[in-house]
Amino acid sequence: MEESKKLLLEVVTPYHHFYEGKVSSVVLSSLDGNVGIYPGHEPMVIALTPGITHFKIDEETRFAALTEGYAEVGPHMVLVVCNAAEGPEEIDVPRAQSALERSIRRYHDQTSTAQERLYARHSLRRAKMRLKLAADQGTDKQKELLKK
Repeated sequence: MEESKKLLLEVVTPYHHFYEGKVSSVVLSSLDGNVGIYPGHEPMVIALTPGITHFKIDEETRFAALTEGYAEVGPHMVLVVCNAAEGPEEIDVPRAQSALERSIRRYHDQTSTAQERLYARHSLRRAKMRLKLAADQGTDKQKELLKK
């Protein structure tokens, strides 16, 4: 694809620079559902929710798990700032399974405050999203761990 028909995608977290490069499209998980962005998109700011994003680099599609944050979109660039970003191969399956179990317990705990339940709901969504990404796009070892 012609360089002028691409977007510069930059994904940053407080801990590392996850990705920077030219892409032909990106799909982000927002409060209003998935948002597809292509070169020439109108400027906007998007509130992100935990979800699986994907972006196309030439003919290759890459996937990543992103947490809450925001995206600043322009006609030639997308800047994503989120709390965490992981590629499928980076997901620690036992840790994600443990986080899922913990967040379910916290969510259903009758002594939890509304704020604690909200936090548990976000943790639950993030753990499910990470496990789904590992199951769909992860390594053979990750998929084997998920079968147990």
